[in-house]
Amino acid sequence: MQLTRKELYDLVWSEAMTTICKRYGLSDNGLRKHCKTMNIPTPPLGYWAKLQHGKTVEKIPLPDDYEGKKKEVSLREVDPKDMVVEIDKPIDPQKLREQEIRQGDISCFIAAEILYAKDPLIIDTKESLRVGRDNENAYLRKNPYKSKIKEKLSLYVDAKSVDRALCIYWAVIKGLRFRGHDIKIKDYETFALVNGEEIKIDMRECRKQDMEHGELVFNIYTWRTNKSTYQDTPHTRLEDKIISIVARLELYAEEIKEDRIREEQRKIEREKEEFNRRIREIKKEAELKKFQSLFTMADRHFKANIIRQYVCSYEEQLKTRSITDEEILAELAWAKDKADWLDPLISKPDEYLDHYNKDTITQPRNSYNSSYNPPSQHSEYNPWAKPWWRK
Repeated sequence: MQLTRKELYDLVWSEAMTTICKRYGLSDNGLRKHCKTMNIPTPPLGYWAKLQHGKTVEKIPLPDDYEGKKKEVSLREVDPKDMVVEIDKPIDPQKLREQEIRQGDISCFIAAEILYAKDPLIIDTKESLRVGRDNENAYLRKNPYKSKIKEKLSLYVDAKSVDRALCIYWAVIKGLRFRGHDIKIKDYETFALVNGEEIKIDMRECRKQDMEHGELVFNIYTWRTNKSTYQDTPHTRLEDKIISIVARLELYAEEIKEDRIREEQRKIEREKEEFNRRIREIKKEAELKKFQSLFTMADRHFKANIIRQYVCSYEEQLKTRSITDEEILAELAWAKDKADWLDPLISKPDEYLDHYNKDTITQPRNSYNSSYNPPSQHSEYNPWAKPWWRK
């Protein structure tokens, strides 16, 4: 169907634009482009929520000074079954969370025009900001604030903006509590408690030159992007962004939780890797000791066989020389016993050598530290050093 400029204006101010988009198969940006091209004003953010709860709203009139070429727009109602869903377009989690919040009761997300809050946190904050500013007020001198100020919100604004800022703060607090969250004051700073996570927040006033009232700025401090900021703009007020603030806090709390879970998993993996590394080092050390033991026993066995081979050769020489000295034969038996003592496969006990280290006493002497001493006439008889030397 064809709609004139006036008919399209009446349509967008008769119901929510999301409903119109669904009926005619348009995207939100597509419908807004039609309105922008034909200079048709659209309802501001929060318009329908205020209207639903009986709040006073202002309908922007249709400008008469339109001189554009586009006079009509063609729209066609579509069957919801025939609508094509764009699956490859990325979905903004912020917008999804805001839509989820708007589907329920949003009365607590609307900031009041006049401050009327009985919450001790709001009262104490206002009184703490008033101390020192209103000393010249005779009524306040006669009726000072009698209660002790316990905790106050992180609020840094001019005296003229205190009530408005506290109305916005109170709407954020109500919205958080409505969603199952809360506010916490710790070390003179304000934190939003969202799903067990603490998120630092505050509100400030940004004053520019030639401005009677500054722009209010609501800050959400994050470790990733330093902070997320919501503020007054030439076309929007901070009061219209309460739902966006609460949605951002919830999403950031989920990000913190996911990051902590990932960090805990990385920590578990690092501990597991460190445990496996230590186990490997222990196994390497045990393997080295086991091999060294094997090599030591093999070396002893090899040295014991050297002794046996030497004794065998010695006996062959005795037979060749026809020597049958009883003392030499006793020495041969002694040598065989020492070989059995050294051999790890036998390990025959020895009364005199058991207290010695078998590996140390079988090491060859350092030839560089020993000097040649020719045998003297009075040298002691040794059948192994001088086998054929007779007494």
